[in-house]
Amino acid sequence: MQITQGEVILRDTRASDIEDEIRWMNTDTDWFYADTPWGTLEPVDPEELRREMEGIMAGLKEDSVRWRLEIEAGGRHIGLVSSYFPEGSAVRALGIEICEKEFRGRGIGAAALTAFMEYYRRFGEDRFLLETWSGNERMLGCARKLGFAEVKRTEGAYTAGGKKADAIILEKVYGETEGR
Repeated sequence: MQITQGEVILRDTRASDIEDEIRWMNTDTDWFYADTPWGTLEPVDPEELRREMEGIMAGLKEDSVRWRLEIEAGGRHIGLVSSYFPEGSAVRALGIEICEKEFRGRGIGAAALTAFMEYYRRFGEDRFLLETWSGNERMLGCARKLGFAEVKRTEGAYTAGGKKADAIILEKVYGETEGR
């Protein structure tokens, strides 16, 4: 499967992506700490991750609804979009990671999230959530650009860099006047 949005391509995982994933999980981890600075990213065993990703690729059917797609821009694999249902919610939450630094701040995240939401809209989904924190200015700017509005804020939920930060949930609801 492949979706194109301007210069951005969302696509299924390929075998050639596995080494990037291993690098992003073990050495080039700044993407994680920008998203979750209070967290700890445990290194992964390369062989275990390789087997897991190969198993996912082997089991993927053409008509399966995708929960994850890789992001490609400028002919390079640069990150991923993913989705999940937060506990107790029937509204899909979206996640995005631009793991290659030189591709950040170029509008690629907005294009990738737009394409991902359009993909799910084909299945009748018109509401989406983003979960982030008050210090993630890139994500907050991207969310506002795409028309997400803050629906919940939990003050002081995290400590990042010795300072308290808020947990924020944003939502986008497509209206009936917006095209499908």
